[in-house]
This record gives sequence, structure tokens and C-alpha cells, in this order.
Amino acid sequence: MVIISVSLLFLVLIGVIVLLMFVVPAVISNKNSEEGKKPYKISWVVLGLLVLNWFLFLTNSYSLMPANISDLIFTPIWVILSVAGIVAVVYEFKKNKGFAVSLAGLTTISLMFAVLSYGIGEM
Repeated sequence: MVIISVSLLFLVLIGVIVLLMFVVPAVISNKNSEEGKKPYKISWVVLGLLVLNWFLFLTNSYSLMPANISDLIFTPIWVILSVAGIVAVVYEFKKNKGFAVSLAGLTTISLMFAVLSYGIGEM
């Protein structure tokens, strides 16, 4: 029981660090930007979906689904969100570099994790 509580505490700590590293700078860059330099709404949607996907993963929500369904949707969701993040970063970098950098960081980590999880899953 102690191991479970320590691991949950560790996952919460990782979640707070991710929030502080990626979401807070994006919000700050949005508040400090001029009216014409605000991020696109689709970029906010991609950022929100990436954070939601990480939250679902860290809280083991995918394990609550039946095994065949979670195996079927786990990797494609990560890859689709990562590709959407790359597209959003490319368009956003021309307009708002601060938001694009934080979105690029989260997208890069998500894409590397998707490739790693796919590689481990195929072993």
C-alpha cells in the first residue's frame, strides 16, 4: 500500500511539473501578447487535448477500459495528437513564438513517448 501511495504522489508531482512547464507559459504568453498576436483557437484545443491525454495516462484511466479497446486506441491517440501538435506549432510559430515553444515541448515529449510505448508494446 505504501508503494502505491508513493507512486501516486510521484505521478501527481510529475503532473504539476508538466503543468508548470508547458501550460502556465502558454497562458502567460497569451496574456502578455497583443490582440493580433493571440494564439489560434485550434492551438488551444490541441494543447488542452495533449494535457487531457497525459492526465488520463497518469491516472491510469486507459486501464479502466477493456484491454482490446485500450490497446486499439492508446497509440493512435498519442500519434494523432502529436501530429496535430506539430501542425499547430508550425502555424503558431509565425504568429506567437512563446506559445509555440511550450506547445512544441509538450508535443515532442508526447511523440517520443508514443514511439517508445509502441516499440515496447511490439516486443
